[in-house]
Amino acid sequence: MHVVQVLAALSLGGSELVAIELSEYLRKLGHQVTIIAADGPLRERALACGARHINWPIGKKRLSTLRLIKPLRQWLADNQPDVLHCHSRLPAWITYRALRKCVHRSIFITSMHGHYSVNPYSAVMAKGDRIIAVSDHIRRYTLQQYPHTPAENVVTIHGGVNALDFPHLYQPDEQWREQTYREFPALKDRPWLVLPGRITRWKGHIDFLHLLANLRAAGHTAHGLIIGPYRNGSSYFGELLKLRDQLQLADHITFTGPRHDMRNWYASATAVYNLSNNPPEAFGRTVLEALKTGTPVLAWDQAGPAEQLAALYPSGKIPVGDMQGLLDRTVELLHQRDVVPESDLFSLQGSMEKTLSVYQQALPPGSQATS
Repeated sequence: MHVVQVLAALSLGGSELVAIELSEYLRKLGHQVTIIAADGPLRERALACGARHINWPIGKKRLSTLRLIKPLRQWLADNQPDVLHCHSRLPAWITYRALRKCVHRSIFITSMHGHYSVNPYSAVMAKGDRIIAVSDHIRRYTLQQYPHTPAENVVTIHGGVNALDFPHLYQPDEQWREQTYREFPALKDRPWLVLPGRITRWKGHIDFLHLLANLRAAGHTAHGLIIGPYRNGSSYFGELLKLRDQLQLADHITFTGPRHDMRNWYASATAVYNLSNNPPEAFGRTVLEALKTGTPVLAWDQAGPAEQLAALYPSGKIPVGDMQGLLDRTVELLHQRDVVPESDLFSLQGSMEKTLSVYQQALPPGSQATS
């Protein structure tokens, strides 16, 4: 089978990692994989697994991107791939338009990775021969917003985590801890509360800062860590710094920037948080990563995180917006940290197998690509 993963760029993000993980899995099974995307930090990983990378700016939001329709149509005619799997909207539109005049008809698969705005631009994600939703919540959202989409074509496939990358009860070595204390001296001898993810408005940082202020008012010394990329000078980051100072949290919160050793941070935390809202988190990869290490996660009881917590750590679900409940549950963990039981649910292998099954079932009956 020849599978093409189509995405905006090989940057670091949830949908991009899914595309790379699928490429690695398919290559191990001997399938041919091509990735069409702008260059980015995940390129080396793509090439290492044996995938071919076509460096096209297919997700660049400018009129000139439409010029890629014709060369893509020619490439499809020359290579005749079996499956085209699109992970974002503009690449999906370019692919969809390129397919319209192709004699060879590849299977068109889309992944709904989030709450795409409801408009004609986003509608392409509901046009797939099969549509993969990253949670039951996103499946319901898709069917509600695009009621003409056949329900049988929309399949939930939760993301998965490789247990080797996030082993249960993992602990970082002393060298890592010593280096971390040198870089962030305020962390020493304090319990850590971690909010991972990009610093963008809907990720719940304001609620997290208020939680830390409430803990400080109650006499707790926990230190908050916001782990993720941020841009100095951005208006939202400026708002967070202003609120931090207003709440007198300068010595109680650290913005670490992006980290590539996340399992160490998860394993060292008393609790990890997902407080995304408006929209809620479609899936929540960081939730699953932390839970797999055995670390408790507290999240609003909605969407993707709620589905994971229901299966792996039900006591981590907090009614949406219940700041008192969030405070009370955090205090309980500070007094007695839980250990999330080990589980085979949400495995990376299982997620990949389900996706391959979707590809195979969408192919025409008797297709040689299913072998």
